[in-house]
Amino acid sequence: MYRHYPEELIEEIRISNDILSVVGEYVKLERKGKNYFGLCPFHSEKTPSFSVDPSKQLYYCFGCGKGGSVIQFVMDAENLDYIEAIKLLAERARIQLPEGSSEEERNIARKSRSF
Repeated sequence: MYRHYPEELIEEIRISNDILSVVGEYVKLERKGKNYFGLCPFHSEKTPSFSVDPSKQLYYCFGCGKGGSVIQFVMDAENLDYIEAIKLLAERARIQLPEGSSEEERNIARKSRSF
């Protein structure tokens, strides 16, 4: 099922889900300087190489190279596609997503395929 949400709504969802809070549900983080570090949930390691920068709202693993915003983290951690991650984060932040009609969705999908 295809859905398209306005960029403003996606940004509101991203901002409403603090990356430290979300990542902290998966990884035990310890503060070191301005960032937080922990063991990467995406590969096996003994020394923490997984970093979260709360001021930039980004994560990065120096071991495996994965990184991005809270949306990308949820996609990787839960093995979700982009829209599923948006839905999960919207639910977590108690943000209501608009429901589009299936006709509207088909029109949007048709337009996006023409590019």
